[in-house]
Amino acid sequence: MHARGGWMSAAALMLGTFVAGPATAQTRPGGFTNLQVLPDTISRSALIAVMLDNLRGLGLRQRQSQGCLHCHVGDMERPVEEWDFAADDKPAKGKARVMMAMVQAINTQHLGSLETRGTPPVRVNCATCHAGRIDPRPLRDVLRQAYTLGGVDSMTARYRRLYTDYFGSAAYDFRVGVLGGLALDLAADGAWGDAEAVARLEIETFPEEPGARRTLVTLTLRQTLSNAGVDSMLTMFARLRSGPDGSVITPGVLDAIAWMLFRQDRREAAVSVMGTNRAAFPDQYVPAESLAFAALEDGDEQAAIRMFEDWLARHPGHDHARWQLINLRTGR
Repeated sequence: MHARGGWMSAAALMLGTFVAGPATAQTRPGGFTNLQVLPDTISRSALIAVMLDNLRGLGLRQRQSQGCLHCHVGDMERPVEEWDFAADDKPAKGKARVMMAMVQAINTQHLGSLETRGTPPVRVNCATCHAGRIDPRPLRDVLRQAYTLGGVDSMTARYRRLYTDYFGSAAYDFRVGVLGGLALDLAADGAWGDAEAVARLEIETFPEEPGARRTLVTLTLRQTLSNAGVDSMLTMFARLRSGPDGSVITPGVLDAIAWMLFRQDRREAAVSVMGTNRAAFPDQYVPAESLAFAALEDGDEQAAIRMFEDWLARHPGHDHARWQLINLRTGR
């Protein structure tokens, strides 16, 4: 093993097990120093495996021990044997200890108490949450923080950078709907312009996906509702349905708006929207079921029963509706 010529095995480098003097206080004959979660009697090979798992889980570079600097004290301008692996200077090292203790507790106490865990048994590790990134938060939360700190332009730049760096990996969920959900969150906060910008970013990213265009349609309807009321929103719905984006509109668009109104105690408006939705999609189950559930919310169980009976008369093979009707009739 060449100590100063610029190469060593990645695992040995990252552990600092090459003893070159007092600076490598992490190691001592027969064990390691300052190990607070792992036992100080751990074998070198076992410690290598743990550290490699940490690097992989967080997506840190293994080559030339560069990723080790996330937690450990040293720099790439100095030989690795001069790094102070035992030092606790970096906050990331303290966080790593907490996370490692948490993983141990989950695997031994929580998962260990399950009657069955599969074969091989289910275990968690760094990658379970981090999936190859340092920040374990899901994409929507990361983007919301970028928006809070720097506005929609900052959020857009962050999304594009993450998309470039991570698309195709398990790190972030880049499916259609993530940006759409964020756009609807911003709309709920009254930031209509920013919400539209996020929706258009989703269309730009997924130009062929109906779900991306559906978000913009939903925003248009919700903003019309906010600015001009239910009747204007339903007029806009009819206009959009007959336009170029009509094919992307599903029963779920008005259904979500109707239940939003219901939660706001605007029940008459909610039922009006549900009725329009049922008229627009007479052979779709969701609008019919929502009207039945709305009747239940109002305490009219018989009306709900009649609605399910009507649906089953026209769709006798619909098992879910039959199950709902049985539950209503038996009081379950």
